[in-house]
Amino acid sequence: MPEGPEIRRAADRISKKLVGNQIESVNIIYPPIVEYQEILGKSQVESVTTRGKAMLTRFDCGLSMYSHNQLYGRWTVNRRSTEMNWNRSLRIEFLTDKFAVRLWSATDVEIIPTSAEENHPFIAKLGPDILDDYCTPSVIYERLNSKRFRNRNAASLMLDQSFIAGLGNYLRSEILHQSGVNPSAKPRLLSDDKLQRWAEKTKTLSVLSYETAGLTVPEGVAMEGKERGEPRRSYRHSAFCRNELPCHYCGTEIVRMRVANRRLDFCPECQKTSNSD
Repeated sequence: MPEGPEIRRAADRISKKLVGNQIESVNIIYPPIVEYQEILGKSQVESVTTRGKAMLTRFDCGLSMYSHNQLYGRWTVNRRSTEMNWNRSLRIEFLTDKFAVRLWSATDVEIIPTSAEENHPFIAKLGPDILDDYCTPSVIYERLNSKRFRNRNAASLMLDQSFIAGLGNYLRSEILHQSGVNPSAKPRLLSDDKLQRWAEKTKTLSVLSYETAGLTVPEGVAMEGKERGEPRRSYRHSAFCRNELPCHYCGTEIVRMRVANRRLDFCPECQKTSNSD
């Protein structure tokens, strides 16, 4: 599932093609929202933004399209002349004079009043968006220390969108690994220094991933891994998808575990329970 950085990059890409450009047609194929064909067909896109892993496409008619890619949804931006030869199901299509912006296969798509976005059942439950400027390491640190979250296991906390919105599986592994936090650790049992590092890595690694299209290690480290023949899924990270490969910091083999049937990769040496105290 795309995480906050991927969805924000998709929103940026879509915004460049639609906002401020004349949209010649909006074609709605997805049955649950097809009733809005007429009004949206006469509208222009004012902005495209994100809240965590959800995207909000706002129209000048006062309506917004809420979309969440889940596992299978995908946005594409192509020249209108580009033929799309695949088996995905088209949901909605925006056409300008040169470009086609399309959403495929998503099943969580709704049209809502822009004024009521914050009342949407998913958005209303979200914590601070990790990529928003106001979500600073200090804000994250305060949430780690709060009564609501301080007694949660790190592994489950990092996927709770009410804690911080936009974090997902690969960011969870990366943040905990580079913070030296054991997946079973609870914030209330960690030192202040450890909590500060956890908060700082949560912010900096998320921003790094957004800015580099998925890297959570310095570019030089990634290129060294690439030169060693590691696949992209491995060389772009320090722990995630590096199971059975050596830890960048201590050389210990990265281990894979599953939490709620989702993979989590960590270093048993750098993330010892004792190292979390």
